[in-house]
Amino acid sequence: MPTKSIKNHSLLGMLRLVGLLMCLFMLSPAHASAQKNAGTPITYKCENEKLSKALSEVERLSGYYRLQYLSEDVSPYRVSGSFDKATVETVVTSLLKATPLRYSVNGRYIEIYNPKVKAAKTFSISGSVTDEEGEPLVGAIIAVSGTDYGAIADMDGKFSLKVNTVKPVLSVSYVGMLTRDIPVSESDASKPLSVVLRPAVEMMSEVVVTGYQEIKKEKMTGSVATVSSAKLEERYTQNLLANLEGQVAGLSTYGGKPVIRGAGTLYGSTAPLLVVDGMPIEGNIEDLNPYDIESVNVLKDAAAAAIYGARAANGIIVISTKNAKKQGKIDIDFATNITWYEKRNVDYADNYYMTPAQQVAVESDYWEYAYMSGEKPNSVSNMERELSNGYSISPLEYAYYQLAKGEINRNQLEATKALLSNNNFAKDLADNMLHRQVVQQYNLSLRQSSDKARNNVVVNYKHDNVGKYNHRNDWFNVYYKGSFDLAKWLTATVSINGVYSNVQEYGGDYSTENIYDPFGNLPYVSYKNADGSTRPFYYGGYGNEHTQYWSLQDGIADMIVNPRQEARDNVQTTRRQEMRYHADLLFKILPGLTANTQFIYEVTAKRMRNYANENSYAARVMKNGFADYRNGKVVYLTPENGGILKTENVDGNYWTLRGQLNYTRKFFDKHEISAIAGTEFRQTRMWGEKQLLLGYDDQLQTSANHTVDFNALKNLGYSAPYWKIGTYSGRINTYQFQRDQGIVPEVRHRYASGYFNGTYTYDDRYNLFGSYRKDYADVYGLNAKFRGKPLWSVGAGWNIHKEDFMHDYTWLDFLKLRYSYGVTGNIYQGVTSYMTATTGLTNHDTNVPYGEIGSPANPNLRWEQNRTHNVGIDFSLFDYRLRGNVDYYRKEGRDIFGNKLLDTTTGFSAMNANVASILNQGIELSVGYDWFRPSYKNDFSWTTNVTLSYNTNKVTYVENPQTSAYGLINTPYKTGYPVNTLWMFRFAGIDDTPGSEGQSLYYNGYGEKVHEVYYYGDASALAFGGQSDPKVIVGLDNQMKWRDFSIGFLLAYYGGHKMFCLPFRDRFEGDFYGPVASYYLDSWTPDNPSDVPAIGQWAHSSSTDSSPDVSSRALHDADFIKFRNIIFGYDVPVSVLRHLGVNRCSLRFQINDPKAVWTKDKVDFDPETGGLRIPSSYVFGLNINL
Repeated sequence: MPTKSIKNHSLLGMLRLVGLLMCLFMLSPAHASAQKNAGTPITYKCENEKLSKALSEVERLSGYYRLQYLSEDVSPYRVSGSFDKATVETVVTSLLKATPLRYSVNGRYIEIYNPKVKAAKTFSISGSVTDEEGEPLVGAIIAVSGTDYGAIADMDGKFSLKVNTVKPVLSVSYVGMLTRDIPVSESDASKPLSVVLRPAVEMMSEVVVTGYQEIKKEKMTGSVATVSSAKLEERYTQNLLANLEGQVAGLSTYGGKPVIRGAGTLYGSTAPLLVVDGMPIEGNIEDLNPYDIESVNVLKDAAAAAIYGARAANGIIVISTKNAKKQGKIDIDFATNITWYEKRNVDYADNYYMTPAQQVAVESDYWEYAYMSGEKPNSVSNMERELSNGYSISPLEYAYYQLAKGEINRNQLEATKALLSNNNFAKDLADNMLHRQVVQQYNLSLRQSSDKARNNVVVNYKHDNVGKYNHRNDWFNVYYKGSFDLAKWLTATVSINGVYSNVQEYGGDYSTENIYDPFGNLPYVSYKNADGSTRPFYYGGYGNEHTQYWSLQDGIADMIVNPRQEARDNVQTTRRQEMRYHADLLFKILPGLTANTQFIYEVTAKRMRNYANENSYAARVMKNGFADYRNGKVVYLTPENGGILKTENVDGNYWTLRGQLNYTRKFFDKHEISAIAGTEFRQTRMWGEKQLLLGYDDQLQTSANHTVDFNALKNLGYSAPYWKIGTYSGRINTYQFQRDQGIVPEVRHRYASGYFNGTYTYDDRYNLFGSYRKDYADVYGLNAKFRGKPLWSVGAGWNIHKEDFMHDYTWLDFLKLRYSYGVTGNIYQGVTSYMTATTGLTNHDTNVPYGEIGSPANPNLRWEQNRTHNVGIDFSLFDYRLRGNVDYYRKEGRDIFGNKLLDTTTGFSAMNANVASILNQGIELSVGYDWFRPSYKNDFSWTTNVTLSYNTNKVTYVENPQTSAYGLINTPYKTGYPVNTLWMFRFAGIDDTPGSEGQSLYYNGYGEKVHEVYYYGDASALAFGGQSDPKVIVGLDNQMKWRDFSIGFLLAYYGGHKMFCLPFRDRFEGDFYGPVASYYLDSWTPDNPSDVPAIGQWAHSSSTDSSPDVSSRALHDADFIKFRNIIFGYDVPVSVLRHLGVNRCSLRFQINDPKAVWTKDKVDFDPETGGLRIPSSYVFGLNINL
């Protein structure tokens, strides 16, 4: 573009106006404000001051003029002067009087120069102006500071102009962007400049999307966190929830469960409400396409969320999907990410177990004592009984049994021990049943925009091999969104989203779920036979290699399991389909007045199919288990041949209809109101059916159900007639015949709501907000008093930076103080106002149908409530370089559902009712800082963002805490303690009393030391151990870029919580056996009086003490610091792509979950798993735009 000489300010103004019209925005108010202050008089006094410092102070006091000079010109001089309401020209003239320097004024620029220095050369500068995403900024203004020369960026963002000043500085500006001042020199004429502009938060009037409306951030009185698509795209995660970690203060994703500002309920869901494109949805956040998110707004307090009424107590996650922006040709984006996981670490020592050789040595000490010392004379007879009963037998114990019987000699025993010591069951099983997990994800988006229509089609496919043999997970997401301007007064938006998934996994039944568990067997057992074939295994105490309790005559099946074959014989598939249809009509009625109607309809269908063929373990267990021995022969109560087919079909449909009026008006220049009002109706419905087919042949598609008397099977109770294996008789549960057949009861709920909210703004400085909503639900309301629940909020905001007394603080860009208070609700679906009962049951004794009352009627049920105070400050400083917000909140939960005691004469001992209360308090901080900002595209940039959340919660009242230890451990609610309290038994050390040496001691409820404490004993033996959810969460995100390379990382800290982690097997013989915890290598012996309980001979049995895992010796700090992601990126240069017809191409390599930087516990456990750390994964990503 040719250089344009700008002769005067009016011409420069016209040039600016042309640029502004090209981008369809209004002129920034900041410039107009500066013009108004151009003639501000200056009062200033200095004495022997450095000239550079004096000039800087004059520039600051002027509030408008910019003084330009070379440091080498002004540094030799000191000046003095006193001025009272003088003009800038007067002050500058006086200060320069005693120096050889001169000055010239051009508009708002005052250039100070040394006239003896040679005049500047004239040279040309060219380049381009883009935003941070590389999009050209059409109409950007490029001006040479202090001159009348400038240019406008063309349609490709390119410019060219001549420069002829000393130490020239280019001022590059664009509406909605921060102006950049860029020093240039003659050397820059040889290469094009790439100028990058950043958004100006204030000038852009950042908008917060709440779902019901869009509100400018400066008018918000509530607490909201916004995450943009650019921020989400910095790292790859397989679902959106994982990407929000560390980006939203107050949002915890610990353990994969999203919680905003602590748990506000005891028995209800703590998950936030999910809103997509303005409407709440029933689907999961994991089913949203992570590539198609434009922004995420997290509404945290009552003022932000109360408009959602009875569904707002847990906070709201509002998601806006992307929309077409570029007009003309179709915009095509293709992205793929391949994630490779580390193979599972199955090393015994790394997993805190004894190695096979160590366990052989430890067990040998005990079996030597048990079989050869003569102190346990019943060992041989006990083994013979176990063999005859078909119990599972340790091969090491069996070898000692053979030695005691004289069947082998000592040399043969030692040879067996050596053979067993060299085995490694975990490694062998992992080699055969586990493999490296690989996740592939592909995304294709097509977008096109015109004057009257915007169309988007997005397709996403994900495949996960799960890391297990014969497992897979396929996920397919298709989305269409179109927006059409049908008339000047009518805009229609429609979207259709389909999610399809297919999960294939091992069906599993009875005791075979651990066929994939490398630690589910003794470590020294061989997985393969000597010839390389898979060794047969017995699960669940149904036999051993030496004997079987039952005869295989008359068709009785053996119970041998080949894990790899079993994984093919018993397969479960779950197919899921979810469709979402959304329509929105926006009517422009009058200036400032619009109406819109939205309707969303969701359909879900889940189809589960579990087929265990005739050879599967499940089919053989059922065949044997329901066989009876009558008149000298075996009679089968279930089909002798064929497999088992279980199906479960669950369907649902959900709809929401909303009608809303929107009104915005500004009057008398300084007054503005914005209000919405509407009604909403919603229905949810779910139903299904289950079927069990016995004797099923998948090839013929036939079953033998017609030969089965299911009523007779149900009446057997919990014991099978023939399956009598020692103490394990009755292991086959006949309840499955009721569980796996029949209907899934229909659940239907209906809701109706009316709502209003409004904001009043005065002079863009003061904001008042109020909202009111009344909800009705069929879950509650038998008592008319509680039928409709009013929920409301109020808030106020003060934009302090716009006050007149703040004008002198030029380093302050934005400062807002806000306060809100409101009441939100939560719907607990586990109760109803009416008495409930289950029918269709059959009495096992009388064979007569009967019904069972589940819960009594409670007409006084009502919504759970959360009353929230919130005080917050939003700020931006130093040209928006430092920005953030801080919030304090107090969230009080009332009418929380808890366990209420009843008079037993009512027929019930307790019921769920609104009798509990909870308190959450906390502080949240979000801060961002730009350490380095790029002036050119290839410049180095570095931005840091920090989020901090601190939350404390406690149950302030619960009527009926659990009285048994088991109950309190699993339902830990007690007045004065955190919601997720860890209750523990108190470890009292190791007993040294003769006859009890080496045994663990615990304190009972009376403070006495005892050997045994019981889960089902009194809760008084328990003590408070801390809480399982973190009190403090910190996210540290860093993003750095230089030229086409980038690097970023997210560091996460979780702290203030505890965990239980000392996994150990109580026994290493008999039916329940497996690897033994490695800390037992230091177990108590007379020669080693440690604090680890004795085992083996010194425990006087083959088991450790029966103390539970939840003891103080198993309690550890769970604080940790981890890198969640480390990302390396590369943008292929445009010069390379231009020849390929590609607009952009970026590559990514990402490391997820490397080893923890720091953990507070002293046992090297991963606090998030309670054991070995989460496997690291490596992501290879590609993104192409055409």
